[in-house]
Formats: sequence, C-alpha cells, structure tokens
Amino acid sequence: MFIEYLPGETLLHRLDVRTKMLGFFGFIIISFLFQDPKYQLLIVSLTGLLAFWIKIPLQKIRGMLIPLIPIIISIILITGFTFAPERFDHVSSQTILFYALPGEKLGATVGGFMMGSTFIFRLFGMMIASSVLILTTSMDDFTQFFQKMKMPVEVSMMLTTAIRFIPTLDKKRRQILEAQRARGTKFNEKGIIGSIRSYIPIMVPLFINSIMMANSLSMAMLNRGYGLTRTWTSMREIAFAPRDYWVMSFIVLLITLSFFVRFRLHLGVL
Repeated sequence: MFIEYLPGETLLHRLDVRTKMLGFFGFIIISFLFQDPKYQLLIVSLTGLLAFWIKIPLQKIRGMLIPLIPIIISIILITGFTFAPERFDHVSSQTILFYALPGEKLGATVGGFMMGSTFIFRLFGMMIASSVLILTTSMDDFTQFFQKMKMPVEVSMMLTTAIRFIPTLDKKRRQILEAQRARGTKFNEKGIIGSIRSYIPIMVPLFINSIMMANSLSMAMLNRGYGLTRTWTSMREIAFAPRDYWVMSFIVLLITLSFFVRFRLHLGVL
C-alpha cells in the first residue's frame, strides 16, 4: 500500500475526505458481498481504473504485489483443500478435483480454489483502494475527518503522525539495508532462526532511529506549544461541494444495487 500523498487536480483529489471514506467503506461492503471470483475481478478492475486515473506508477504496483506471491499460493492451496463440498450452493463448485491422501481423504474442491481466488482478488482490491484513498487525501484532511468524528485529539494526532512517518521509516530502512550490505552483512542465511539473526543488523538501528525521531518530534511539538489549548484550528475547513453529494448518491445506489444482485437475484455465490 502507498502512504505518501500524491498531489493532483483529479475529481478524487477534490472530493471531500468524508465522501472518500464513504466510498472506501462502500467498497469493503460490496467486496464482501460476493464470493464468485468473476465479480471480485470486476471490482478489482474498477479499482485499478481509479489507480490508473490518479497515475499510480505501475512499477510500484508490481513491486507491491510480487512479495505476495507466496501468500497467494498458500491461500489458494489452503482454501482448495479445507473448504468441503457441502459449503457451496452450486453443484459445479462442489466438484472434487482430486484427493491429497489415500482413501479419498482431503479432497480439493473447485469451489475451494475459487474461494481462494476470491480472497486474493479481495486482498488486491483492498490494497489498491486503500492506496488510492491515502494518495488522494492529505494528512490535514484526515486530521479534520477524525475531528468531525469526535475522536480525541491525542488519538487523531497519533494516527496521522504514524501514517505520516511510515514513508520516512521505510526510507531509513532502505538506507540501513544498503549501509549494512556495504559493510558485508549477509541476509540470505537459511532457516527461520538464520533469517531472524540476519535482520538484527537492520532492526536494531531502525529502532534506535525511530526513538530518536520520536524524541525530536516531541521536542518540536512542545516548542510550538502543542497541548497549550484544547481548541484546534485549521488553515482550511473541509466542506461538502455539489460533486460530493452526486458521488455519495452514486455510492449509495451502487451499494443498494449490489445488495439486490446478491440477495434478490442470488448471484455472486459459489
């Protein structure tokens, strides 16, 4: 997931943060309504169009998905062998492809593999949708959103600061990794213990840097009078525009249509 704000003038950038949050939660609801991977693929494709619209670099998306390949294979195998035929409504999904153990034990079902594909598409959709939300929304807008939701100021500050500093910590991690490689540190030791031991030279400096950054941030906040008053002011107040009402109406209509397709037409199930 990308966590750095990407300035732009698209409609997504100009929408109110509350509209975008409604769209994000609407996406989650629609994604969990359908089990059929074909519907999930359609949802992911539409989300991908939004990512293409705001010009997310394709190489970064590829870099985000490649590390998930082992997880993808594991999920498909687990669901394929653990979802019993009676868990599915359609006969085609109840078909057993083969058995992993003698005596017709631990059968791999068509529906199980399809459900695994659904989980994968759902995971991809969540990653892309959350990236689109954060890339098109500034931290100031998130802070005001938390304030509108009557969230305590301390919690709001903690969440927005954590999100803001994740890219900084990632850059620190890459710098430490390159520095340790230049010193001859090897990161390809075999076994779980070996892998943990090989990454200690990264984690220790990263923790120290994190503590130093937190200390510097706290000193800067105190010097600027943070906590002196409970009244917060913003340079720009968030407000709904006509486009927000149109987009929210479309989101509600889309959610209603999804419920109709799922529960009245009984589509999107395995």
